[in-house]
Amino acid sequence: MDLPALARRQHGVVSRRQALAAGMSAKQVRWRLHRGAWQAIHPGVYLTNTGTVTWHAKAWAGLLRCGSGAALAMQSASFVWRLDKIEPRGLTIAVPNGTRCRGLTGVTVVQRRRLETRSVEGFPTTSLAQTVIDLAERPDSSLDDAVALAERACQQRSLTQSALLDELAARRGHRWSRELRLAFGEIGDGAESLPEVWYATRVQQPHGLPVFERQVSEDDGCTRTDLKNRRHGVNVEIDGLLWHAGEQFHGDRRRDRQAAARGEVTLRISYLELDQKPCELAVDVARTLAVRGWTGTITPCSMECAALALAAS
Repeated sequence: MDLPALARRQHGVVSRRQALAAGMSAKQVRWRLHRGAWQAIHPGVYLTNTGTVTWHAKAWAGLLRCGSGAALAMQSASFVWRLDKIEPRGLTIAVPNGTRCRGLTGVTVVQRRRLETRSVEGFPTTSLAQTVIDLAERPDSSLDDAVALAERACQQRSLTQSALLDELAARRGHRWSRELRLAFGEIGDGAESLPEVWYATRVQQPHGLPVFERQVSEDDGCTRTDLKNRRHGVNVEIDGLLWHAGEQFHGDRRRDRQAAARGEVTLRISYLELDQKPCELAVDVARTLAVRGWTGTITPCSMECAALALAAS
């Protein structure tokens, strides 16, 4: 084993086991520690120089101390995947169930029955899909935080919605399971028209908005519009929140351009918004219709409805 090369790959960090496997004696290891040429980070894990112990060095030290199968997780994984630009204050390392790894200062160790790992910049790291779904389950993570992270991962790192859905399916009892499935474009065992039904029953009818036609074939014979109001030239397209991360992106953009050429506007809404924010959607649709000639008035559906302020103006 080429110990200097190994240390370079591990940001200057080696374990006692690695040093001995490279041909050093236990006495040589002790001598380097005694004279200060090496620094002990954890028992049996050393920085092989006198410099500052960087975050990356601490990460390798924690992984080596936890042993085979350990991987960076949570915020640590997100940082290595470059979803976060700021170094985490501490470290989170995931280990297989039953692995004993205690007493690591500044390191949170989590045990996992299922651990899917990748090598990212040389670090064993939880897979991107697992990292995103892990972070979504933190107590301090809101649904908006979780969806924003998923969007960022799809845009920046080419993560697919199917990978996210597969990972979510493996997590029983995830706190945002239903909401994230909607955000990722999965509406369950429903007909193709289910989102359009939601629009009618949650947005249009309760708020007194004009009727929109469903699944309208356009003149090119190749595209369909989810919902169309011909009189006012307003289209509504319903997509998974991460629609722009997939191959459908280019076809949808072309359809929007063609609609604009006809003098129509296209409003894009998500399954998640239909489920969580129907009143806010109703307000946005009403305002768009109003500037295009609709003279009706939006009807608040309850005393908490977002349409109250617009109806009173």
